[in-house]
Amino acid sequence: MNRTFPPERTYRDIISEAWMRTLEIQSARDDQNFFDAGGNSVLLVQLQRSLTAGLGFKVPLQEIFRHPTIADLSRRVETLAPSPAPVGRQELNLYCLPYAGCSARVFDSWKVYAPEFLNVIPVELPGRGSRCTDSPVSDLPELLDDLSSAIDADSRVPYGIFGHSFGAIIAYELGRRMIADGFPGPSALVVSACRPPHLATPEVPVFDRPDRDFRQRLRELRGTPPELLENDELMELYIPVIRADYSIIDNYRSAGPVDIGCPIVALYGSADDDADGAVVEQWGAYTRSSFEKYEIPGDHFFLHSAEQEIVSRIASEISLGIPSAARLGRIAEKGA
Repeated sequence: MNRTFPPERTYRDIISEAWMRTLEIQSARDDQNFFDAGGNSVLLVQLQRSLTAGLGFKVPLQEIFRHPTIADLSRRVETLAPSPAPVGRQELNLYCLPYAGCSARVFDSWKVYAPEFLNVIPVELPGRGSRCTDSPVSDLPELLDDLSSAIDADSRVPYGIFGHSFGAIIAYELGRRMIADGFPGPSALVVSACRPPHLATPEVPVFDRPDRDFRQRLRELRGTPPELLENDELMELYIPVIRADYSIIDNYRSAGPVDIGCPIVALYGSADDDADGAVVEQWGAYTRSSFEKYEIPGDHFFLHSAEQEIVSRIASEISLGIPSAARLGRIAEKGA
């Protein structure tokens, strides 16, 4: 959705117009604070939508909140404006979310296997990888606020979201958040090694246990790579991150099967007892569109051992988010 506008029409002009439209006022000073002028959290979201329509790209809510004057926001938008899209860019952006405690760097190798149309975009959560200096987030709404700013939903390129294990629940909720915020929803949701939302919350909480008990329980749950659990130095660094992720999943409460509004593809490991074929089949209740599931050789962490197969399967299933002719019949039957 990148736009060009006449040289005489500046970012300041667009921001000022959106500001006045949102606040329903006739004029505004460059140094006037949005909240002092009558703005609130609801109007902040409306301002974001108006800015998106005028600028052609999404300005994160946090940036608008932190730069509450027209002058400050204009200067900030100059740095946030995306570069012109390269010729022949990919036709589908795939945002990828990792399992609990893991860095999104795990998806870097996917770019080697991805076809030209598929743009793999790892999404780093706070506290790990390139964001290791950020504090881990243990609150789901706060995490969704953070991650939604990474999704360029207003681009002309459609997008899908992939999540593995814990990341699959975040992917589903992130798709719902984008829709709730008034942005286009994903063209496809790919969930991997994960029980559906209504079965995702563990029966016994883990996040609040002492470190020793916490590590032991992680071993029992088999949701954390053994090589990480067995490294004391790494665990000292990662326990706060993993604990934050488990705080989210332990306190997660599903609203029941809510339609995500796009096809869902579910992947499961052939040797994964926790999220087997029968369990992931129930993800089908979360869409009125098409649903497909596929077995991948490996255990819960087949993400590491079957990269090429996973990328190939995703590419064939979500190319532009358009169901195959065979699946269109199943969609019609499902809606009948």
